[in-house]
Amino acid sequence: MKILIKNTKLLSMEDENITTTNIYIKADKIYKIGYLDDFAADKIIDGEGYITMPGLINAHTHVAMTLFRNYGPETDLMTWLNDYIWPLEDKLVANDVYNASKLAILEMIKSGTSAFADMYFFCEETVKAALDVGMRAQISRGLSIPDLGFEKIMENLELANKYRGNNLIDIGFGPHAIYTTDIDYLRKVSDYAQKYDLPIHIHLSETKTENDQCYEKYKMSPTKVFEKSGIFKNKTIAAHGIYLSDEDLDIIKENNVSIVHNPNSNLKLSSGFLDISRLIDKGINVCLGTDSASSNNKLSMLREIENAILVSKLFSSRPLSCYEILKMATINGACALGIDDKVGLVKEGYNADLIMIDINNINHSPTNELLSSICFSTYESDIKNVIINGSIVYENGEFLNIDEKELVNDIENSFSDLRNR
Repeated sequence: MKILIKNTKLLSMEDENITTTNIYIKADKIYKIGYLDDFAADKIIDGEGYITMPGLINAHTHVAMTLFRNYGPETDLMTWLNDYIWPLEDKLVANDVYNASKLAILEMIKSGTSAFADMYFFCEETVKAALDVGMRAQISRGLSIPDLGFEKIMENLELANKYRGNNLIDIGFGPHAIYTTDIDYLRKVSDYAQKYDLPIHIHLSETKTENDQCYEKYKMSPTKVFEKSGIFKNKTIAAHGIYLSDEDLDIIKENNVSIVHNPNSNLKLSSGFLDISRLIDKGINVCLGTDSASSNNKLSMLREIENAILVSKLFSSRPLSCYEILKMATINGACALGIDDKVGLVKEGYNADLIMIDINNINHSPTNELLSSICFSTYESDIKNVIINGSIVYENGEFLNIDEKELVNDIENSFSDLRNR
């Protein structure tokens, strides 16, 4: 399909400049930015009154946990996991994960997300949901002990072989955390990841308790355990990273590990808050994620962008600019997922993963500083068009060929059945 986005304000994320131009899309690629006289478009989108920019990238989530949205009281991470989440997860079946994944994917797209990195189980169902909607994703099987015969690792490998080369789906390994694995198991995961050239997705230093228990067991930080086990020999996404020492940061930087900041989940679970500037100024790639809808309880990257800036004013050693935060939500996320050669920028030759933000409305008026307007004034309802891999998946604020009400009903039934199992 050939698409022309005409007369739009463009934030390419190659720099912080916003210009008015045309964008030409041919098949799955951005064909031309500028002006052509001989482009026979199959579809023309009027971009006047819109900012067009790269789709947002949610670099850490567990999309199927949308099923547990608003479940359990306000409490800390470990109480929440042990007393509420893990007991229900033991009862999940494949169709639960499919329905919840699809629900989450629709929520993410409606708020401007075009790609996500996920860690969970029944991963085939999450892949199916993503492909059914047309969403880009890196999906990792959550790995933990016990894993007799390394069945979970073998399941992960089978999934990777099945979808290797898919233009929307990448598969990674997901060793869950230092407190759900051990160093021998991590070594095994690392060996397989290196052999089959697969990325890693982990949780790292999310809470002080996690760090304290690791020091007690291993006499070193979680970061050093992951390094010693060989995990960082692989391309690694590390979620949270709140309690990283200076030595940890040196290891992270040396091994090109990407840290995913999850501001709202960290605040809701009383985990703490990351000093983002400390990492950015070290040269570490920092990106943004929502974590799950059960610990957030939204999957809006727009809210993560706003709160990352606002709360960091209290927790960071220097003010962070809107452009820095928007990089975290776009090209830095693409770098973390290893797809920064094809998405994360609006650039000729890149895949067409774009969002269009309506700024011709009350909350964006007057349009003074547009980067600030994106970060602080944009509501989810301002996302009107989402294009992923050259296909329009969300147009004029509506999904094509998806019955949202039917899906919501399926979710309600899934959760009711789950509670009764």
